[in-house]
Amino acid sequence: MSSSSAIRFAAIGCGNAGTARICTLAEHELGVKVVAGADLLSANLDNLAARLGYPVKQYVGDQAYKKMLAENELDAVGIFTPHIPHYEHVLAAMQHNLHVLIEKPMVCGSANALEVTKLMRESGKVGIVHYQRHYEPKFAKARELIQKGLIGDIQRFFVYMAQDWPGQTWRAEPEYSGGGQINDSGSHYLDILLWMLDTLPRSAEGHTDSFYNGKRGKVEFNGSFNIELENDAVGRVVFLADIPGGFIDDVRIIGSEGSLFFQGDRLIHFDAKKKSYHDMPTTLAKNYPSSPCDNFVKLIRNKVRINRVPFIFGCRVALLTEAMLRSGAQGGRKIICADILKESGHSLEDLLE
Repeated sequence: MSSSSAIRFAAIGCGNAGTARICTLAEHELGVKVVAGADLLSANLDNLAARLGYPVKQYVGDQAYKKMLAENELDAVGIFTPHIPHYEHVLAAMQHNLHVLIEKPMVCGSANALEVTKLMRESGKVGIVHYQRHYEPKFAKARELIQKGLIGDIQRFFVYMAQDWPGQTWRAEPEYSGGGQINDSGSHYLDILLWMLDTLPRSAEGHTDSFYNGKRGKVEFNGSFNIELENDAVGRVVFLADIPGGFIDDVRIIGSEGSLFFQGDRLIHFDAKKKSYHDMPTTLAKNYPSSPCDNFVKLIRNKVRINRVPFIFGCRVALLTEAMLRSGAQGGRKIICADILKESGHSLEDLLE
């Protein structure tokens, strides 16, 4: 691929979220040409072409993505399918030596996640997980301030997210979901917690249930957990699926010298010595990418050097998610993350960059 030619891109999964990502890529100033798309429904592919304003090769069916990858000369692929099939889709993309942008969660299960991360590293290609909160100024600035020691040693945290999550279509099916809301919307919060604190998960214990508006479903809708991290911080993580009226979240990080809170776009610092609260500026560096899609294209074009969400972050989230789901399934038993890794011959050191 020359620097003057468009990045030849194809997508596996072209539903609502996938189409939004694809269109963002297609509009990038550095040039991305959407060549083909694979989906279970031809209507989704027709909608994609209409949104793009030009035709794309269409591959319809559960295994059609294999034919798409084999028949087209491609530089990159996006994977925007249900959670569990991510594993087979990313393996196929890497077999064709392609750059990969993958929707969250990257891959279900820590063993599978570490496998694809190793293969991605060996390929030398760009692999990005679509965790967009890495590009939100308040979270990126909080990570920077925590690393600089603004609030001292991290001691506790609190993560709360509640929304109206009915588990629509495949999200309510265990063979596609991989863990209900815990593995879906909840994945964003586990990611941002581990990323801001720049640490690994140690253990999880808590409970899940499958109730949505009083009716029992087949996947995990709600959960409450006590989480321990490798930096010795402990905290509560709560996900609710049937709150009336929409969406609310609350993330708080407590250190030995102060705390950080998030309200809307605001990052609020509590100074423990001065007993005062004040807003922190959240301006990012001039060349900081605006989104996972922007980061992806600029890495391929060698316009930036830092991958803000490499696959290794997906591994960390996969491990913590797995520990939480195991605990919920086992009546709240404490699950040690290192024990999970031992099952596949890994250790916490394999989660380091």
